[in-house]
Amino acid sequence: MKSEEQRRAEEKLKELLKRYSGLTSRIHQGLLVALAMQGHINLKDILEKAQHAVAGGDPNRGLAKRWGSDERDAVHLLVRKYAAKHFTIDEIDTIVESAVTTERIRTVEDLSKESRVSFELIHQKLREHTRERQEKINAGETPPDEPMSVRVRLIHRFVSDQLEYIGVARHYLGISDLLPIMDRTIGPRNSMGRIGGKAAGIVLAQKVVNLHYEQHPPPKGFEIGLPETWFLRSDLFLDFIDQNNLTHANDLKYGPREEVREGYPMLLQVFKNGHFSTYIMGRLRALLKEIGKHPLIVRSSSLLEDNFGSAFSGKYQSIYVANQGDLDHRLDELVGAIAEVYASTLHPDPIQYRADRGLIDYDEQMGIMIQKVVGFRHGRYFLPAWSGVAFSRNEWRWTPRIKREDGLARIVLGLGTRAVDRVGHDYPRMVPLGMPDLRPEVSPRDIARYSQHFADVIDLESNRFESVPIHNILEIEHFPDIQRIVSIVADGMVHKPHTRIIDQDPSELLVTFDGLLQGSFPQVMRDILQALEKAYGWPMDVEFAFDGKTFHVLQCRPQGQRNASARVRIPAAVPETKRVFTARKYVSAGKIENIEYVVYIDPLDYEKIENYDDLVRIGQIVSRLNHKLEKKRFILIGPGRWGSDDIRLGVRVRYGDINRTLALLEMARSRGDHTPEVSFGTHFFQDLMEANIHYMPLFPDEPGVTFSETFFRESSNLLGEMLPEDARFDAVVRVLHVPAIADGDLLHLYMDGEKDRALAFLGREQSDHDVR
Repeated sequence: MKSEEQRRAEEKLKELLKRYSGLTSRIHQGLLVALAMQGHINLKDILEKAQHAVAGGDPNRGLAKRWGSDERDAVHLLVRKYAAKHFTIDEIDTIVESAVTTERIRTVEDLSKESRVSFELIHQKLREHTRERQEKINAGETPPDEPMSVRVRLIHRFVSDQLEYIGVARHYLGISDLLPIMDRTIGPRNSMGRIGGKAAGIVLAQKVVNLHYEQHPPPKGFEIGLPETWFLRSDLFLDFIDQNNLTHANDLKYGPREEVREGYPMLLQVFKNGHFSTYIMGRLRALLKEIGKHPLIVRSSSLLEDNFGSAFSGKYQSIYVANQGDLDHRLDELVGAIAEVYASTLHPDPIQYRADRGLIDYDEQMGIMIQKVVGFRHGRYFLPAWSGVAFSRNEWRWTPRIKREDGLARIVLGLGTRAVDRVGHDYPRMVPLGMPDLRPEVSPRDIARYSQHFADVIDLESNRFESVPIHNILEIEHFPDIQRIVSIVADGMVHKPHTRIIDQDPSELLVTFDGLLQGSFPQVMRDILQALEKAYGWPMDVEFAFDGKTFHVLQCRPQGQRNASARVRIPAAVPETKRVFTARKYVSAGKIENIEYVVYIDPLDYEKIENYDDLVRIGQIVSRLNHKLEKKRFILIGPGRWGSDDIRLGVRVRYGDINRTLALLEMARSRGDHTPEVSFGTHFFQDLMEANIHYMPLFPDEPGVTFSETFFRESSNLLGEMLPEDARFDAVVRVLHVPAIADGDLLHLYMDGEKDRALAFLGREQSDHDVR
């Protein structure tokens, strides 16, 4: 006899099946699986009973055959009977709701699988799913888990197609997390595209950081957020290319690099004078009305950008837009910036970068992020109080007290461009996050010298991005967070302000961030980096900015890192006659064996060049040698800083001019009591690490360091033989063929990052070196 509870369960089932009459098969399947999983039935037995009821136990009807309608009805009848017997009303409710929700989610997934389905249709279905899910939460119910396969499909379709990213993101980004992004997405109405790699990184970072601080709240008074962001999908890039008849332009990437470089300025003009559809222009106009006259940054977000092993750091454009004036002017300025970012896909540098990684044939499409610049108006300028870039692994260590795993930050007053990019004669504050009080400089004179003297801002009156002297900013009263940013120079000493009110003349102030670094910032930054590294399973770097109230994470990507992290031990028994040079600081782990060529430019010779065109020519020579020696094992040694915008500080080259070298070494020769600085730039350094090009500074004139002047200055120079047209520069640029100099020996460079020691020595060929 049926119990009262069983009869009520049967009634509940009838009610639910009537309510969801179009999903009866899905509901019965869910009940059947639940019964079997909980051990209430044996699946084989119930199928045999159903077949027996229909076919009288005909042994010729196999269990694996598809059911007819009679068999299906018999199975459903048995499922309802057992479900009412074994499940409570609440359990039946949960199982049925899960089946219904899964079916609705499947509709979203099925749509996302269709190559021609529009973004708007998926957006609509996702909005319905999210609303129903939120209604359950508001009602105090726990919504069923979202199928992982649906997450993966939607992330792949809308966010990123990179498998390493998807493997991380699927554990953090729920289906409903995608809706706020879709709500702020612009693209053609009848197609579908992705938001790109840089956007994917910040979306995932936001979720990881939020989850971390739900469990571990930040210090009181430290607010963390992300800037307001809108996304242009990659299919808008394709639409722009098609509308402006630029399809043929993609063929340029297969041409000679010099032709690409020469033709790019004209191509940029063509892109910047292109047009968007009336619909897209309307969306952008509406966006600017919503934002108002707040300055913007238009950031590249290509499909490959900021991914594992292909960060494309600094390869594509990101453009500040002052966003001042009337609406038509602001719209024209925004459209020009978007078009310029699109054009950067065909700049020679990213083309070379893709070619180096076997990605030249990849259909690299460009998404875009439009972000409100983090900051505030200060006089005529718009800027954040401070900003910068931080790394979860510190490869810039100047003392054994600094640990690699504690991370590093580079901080500047104003926009973060000066922290990310090389800037001659100006310096960010470099902060080892585990020991933030440590700095390479000790004396007040050096602290002043190696501090920041200019800040990057948006000038709201000239409507341009500008670099202005720090005193121009500090002489305007009431700069936010000033007491944590500056120190006071008095009586030959540098000290922090004692009060929030600073009335010293700007000429007596230094940007040191000493007050900031004695607060909670270093620990918060470490927490964020470690949470991201744990999520990704990979060292990470982030860009950040502080607007006087809230700390914002602006960008997140995997940090370039060498494949091998094993300790390299320097051989002890190398004769003095075989030692070519040594290093005793700023050494990262690595080993380069069987070096056949050395391209050497001595800073003392380089600085004697007075003609500007000759200085430019040195960079061109390096580029030609890079091409000539691309099949050889060679290293480059030259004056720090390689790639500097200030050509007096170092040889002017781009990544594509040095990308074939095994190592890039920067020399700082002492002049009296002064040793020039070497580069600690980020974009260039990222390129080197990703390409497994080792970097190391050399200080050949410091005590205890070996440097063989005879090897470098008296050996035969092959420059005239390799580049006859540049033979007149053989007093500056030396090309050394190691076996010819050293009786068949090759050069080997061993770098022990743990002990901060390196040795380059001559020896016979090693058989187990890495092949590049």
